[in-house]
Amino acid sequence: MNQAFAHSGKLCTKRKPLSLGVRQAMLAAALVTIAAPQAYALNFELDNGVTIDLDTTLTYDAQWRMQDQSKEILDFIDPSGVRLGDLTDDGNRNFDEGDMTQNRVSFGTDLDANYGDGGVFVRARGWYDEVYDDGDLARESFQQDGIDEHKSKVELLDTFWYHGFNIGDQFLSLRVGEQVVNWGESLYLQGGISTAQGPLDATKANAPGTELKDIFMPIGQVYGEMTLTDNLSLGAYYQYDWEETRIDAPGTYFNILDGFGQKSVGDLFGESVLGVGLPVTEDTPDEGQYGIALRYLAENLNSTEFGFYYLNYNDFTPSLQVLSPAGSIPMHHEYFEDIDLYGLSFGTVLGDVNVSGEVSYRDGQPVQVNEPGFKFESAETMQAQVSAIYILPQNPLADNMTLIGELGYNRVLDVDGRSGKLKNQIARKNDIGAAAGVVSLKADYFNLVGGLDMSVTGTYRNDFSGRSSLSYTFTESNEQFALKTDFTYLGKHKFGASYVWFLANPKDIIKEDGGLAFGNLNADRDYLAAYYKYSF
Repeated sequence: MNQAFAHSGKLCTKRKPLSLGVRQAMLAAALVTIAAPQAYALNFELDNGVTIDLDTTLTYDAQWRMQDQSKEILDFIDPSGVRLGDLTDDGNRNFDEGDMTQNRVSFGTDLDANYGDGGVFVRARGWYDEVYDDGDLARESFQQDGIDEHKSKVELLDTFWYHGFNIGDQFLSLRVGEQVVNWGESLYLQGGISTAQGPLDATKANAPGTELKDIFMPIGQVYGEMTLTDNLSLGAYYQYDWEETRIDAPGTYFNILDGFGQKSVGDLFGESVLGVGLPVTEDTPDEGQYGIALRYLAENLNSTEFGFYYLNYNDFTPSLQVLSPAGSIPMHHEYFEDIDLYGLSFGTVLGDVNVSGEVSYRDGQPVQVNEPGFKFESAETMQAQVSAIYILPQNPLADNMTLIGELGYNRVLDVDGRSGKLKNQIARKNDIGAAAGVVSLKADYFNLVGGLDMSVTGTYRNDFSGRSSLSYTFTESNEQFALKTDFTYLGKHKFGASYVWFLANPKDIIKEDGGLAFGNLNADRDYLAAYYKYSF
């Protein structure tokens, strides 16, 4: 049986490389965060040859606000005299310093029923968060549908059929159903190839060390990958469904715009400031997205793996179209359609360092243009990023230490239908190009006492150059640091705590030229989190 199907559920978010055994080992040591090893899953083998693996994890999460509300963020006024702070403050005012921002119990269950080279994989999860069932929050401005999403939900995630076929000397793997497919080499930074392949659960991405693989959401699609030679493989998918990215709902702790987020469509936005409520509307795009990937292992180039990609997709995150801040034109969530992406990636090992990177070009990506209000138009853009993973030599500080870093840069190349200097075409608060970096150091301590392992991770992010015109990517002066400690006991029990500092200066919300920096509106949201997980 082909290894890609032995435990398909565990591998559904990332295809197996053609080779690079050293690279796989380093990635496993640095990135694997599975709650419990497969040995502790419930396993059944039936008389007819069907095997069933059932993994369940029960989790409790708690989170507290550790920083007082910033006056600069609550009450900021733009150069024209509009109190924009009143349009972005609901989530901030709902929680004082020391308040719980999460008090949540949840479950996640994976079921893999396998027969021969095929089977069915199903993943379900559900949660209840007492914080959003309180009813006594200060602002009490929650849009009910959005708060219900945060309060409680049970949902099916991945649900797909899979099978492997031998075709002569080659092998074809096929999956059909709700699943995740992601290509490229992104680790932490958004805006790469993989973020064009499906919706994200951005409500999980509020810490600088969040890995992209942990926030991808499944979408209905047909996916196949075939080996053409020992060194060459071809992959392709067709998405017959479309889902939007999940964004923190208005009034929740991490939301930074009152009319923008989960289930906000149908609200009236900005009445207290603008004198008239703007209805929040949206148009959802059509289905029918697709992509193709060709991957080649160049053994004579230090076993470097190259990937070549083409994607046609509809945006999963909305662009805000508000053409008349003082009129009756709605606050419209627009999802740009028919975006073309061309990408190239590589992955190799240089000495003791795993090095990978990617570059992508998009035609049709939305960027905010230089007009009153908020207006987005299609543009040509590019993004490049490179990452490295290094396992430090053995030393007295820890049993194992892993250093990970990633740098990213993106820029606008051209805006459709506009002429003149490029800087004058884009919104004046933004820059043509922007860059950011993330660095993470993890120290592992094995078997401290009778089956108890510990890891300590520090992660720092700095958007050090430019306010990107590509939404949801990089915002200059945005800095974050997270310190996390995790314990694992006998493989079944995991618990730990983390503290996240948002290091941006609240006074940087308004640039010198009067532009608004949405990326800095979380500058007063430092938080402490703790969790416990039991897996069986």
